[in-house]
Amino acid sequence: MLIGSSAGAQAPPAPPPEGPPSVVRLTLEECATRAVANSKKLAAERHRLDMIHAQVEQVWWAPFSSIGLESAFTFVPDACIDTGELDDNGHILGCDGRDVPAEDDYSANSWGPTFRLEVKGTVPLVTFGRISRSRRAIEEAEKAKAAQLPAVEQQIRYDVERAYHAIIGAREMLYTLGEGQKKLVDARERLEENLEKQEGTETETDLIKLQVFESQIALMIQQSKQIETTGLSALRYLVGGEDASRVDVPEDPQTLFERDLAPLEAFERRALENRPELESLRHALEALDAKVALRKSEFFPTLGLVLGWKYAVTPGRTDISNWVLSDGYNTNGWYAYLGLKYDLDLGLDIYKLDEAKAELAALSADQENALDAIRLEVQTTYQKVSSTRESLRELEKSKRLTRGWIASAIQANEAGLGPAKEIKDALKEYFGIMAQIHQLTGQYNAGLAELDKAAGTLGAKHE
Repeated sequence: MLIGSSAGAQAPPAPPPEGPPSVVRLTLEECATRAVANSKKLAAERHRLDMIHAQVEQVWWAPFSSIGLESAFTFVPDACIDTGELDDNGHILGCDGRDVPAEDDYSANSWGPTFRLEVKGTVPLVTFGRISRSRRAIEEAEKAKAAQLPAVEQQIRYDVERAYHAIIGAREMLYTLGEGQKKLVDARERLEENLEKQEGTETETDLIKLQVFESQIALMIQQSKQIETTGLSALRYLVGGEDASRVDVPEDPQTLFERDLAPLEAFERRALENRPELESLRHALEALDAKVALRKSEFFPTLGLVLGWKYAVTPGRTDISNWVLSDGYNTNGWYAYLGLKYDLDLGLDIYKLDEAKAELAALSADQENALDAIRLEVQTTYQKVSSTRESLRELEKSKRLTRGWIASAIQANEAGLGPAKEIKDALKEYFGIMAQIHQLTGQYNAGLAELDKAAGTLGAKHE
């Protein structure tokens, strides 16, 4: 008898192989929205804003930071002796004013414990604007940081658009090169056939030129694939998320964004009104102006109301009950007084003020430089976009003419009336034109986004 599995037993079926993960195709707006939501850079900037907000709260609590609790425990001699005075008979006096008998050697007295607890705080009454100016400085700094967040978001959107259009353009170029490559192969095969049959006027040199051009086409295909891969990697990095490795763009043909450009002056005006950097600079200037005022207020004293409670107990010491006398070893009570504080660091205050004034002047110069730089950015971007659009119009004309040339050359070659060299020349010209069109179309579409970013309106709806 054989020992083993029964004849009717069957192994469990193997699980079906998992197919490739599905591609997640996102539109341009979906990519931009998701990139903004997942941006680690933007998240870091928001945390920095939270940090400044915490500093604002610190300034609000600063006037109460002088409240403190102090306690102490030690040992002291039991006798309370005033060694600084003697009575008329030369007797030592106690802290309560009574004579200490001469036979009492106070230096040999035993030591006992003493315990002290004190709560003390100052409520500022007159600070000559020191507190209010500190609050204003840090609150304006918070607004300056908050105003920078839209600039970070716009840069993210612009990076997404550049990667998106690079992918679309590269794929469109691959499609064009693939179609042309087929026509080129047909032309080469006909040329090889004619040479074998010794028909036509073409030579082996013409065949070599055609083969060289085929290699050039293969190189252009490889370069386009590299652009596509690089752009897709950049887009997936920007978009982020658990499925980032499966993100792709729709399989749509490359289109030119048709949009009537407003005059240059309109973009310059929008930039001066909407650029986040300028808004941030305005708040930063307000913060430094408050800082200068704060430094000036530090030349004045601070008047405050000091409040406190003190408790002390020393069992071995006499508890002096006279309210006129102060007994630091046995006490329990509240106290209040007006205190005037003035820091004797005039030289330090002078140079702190000079530092704040210089910082304010430097930022004012930065603001003027930023205004000039923004105007220049808008002008150069506008001219680049306008020039690209004009170049595309001219290339479209050349494209239509070249396509007619290709059709005519192919028909003539198929009818035996024209050389394959003519097809090669027409295709070479056509591929050169199409490469420029795909490249400039992507540049134009991304250029519109760059122009909107320069005007501070990227992501806004346009009429």
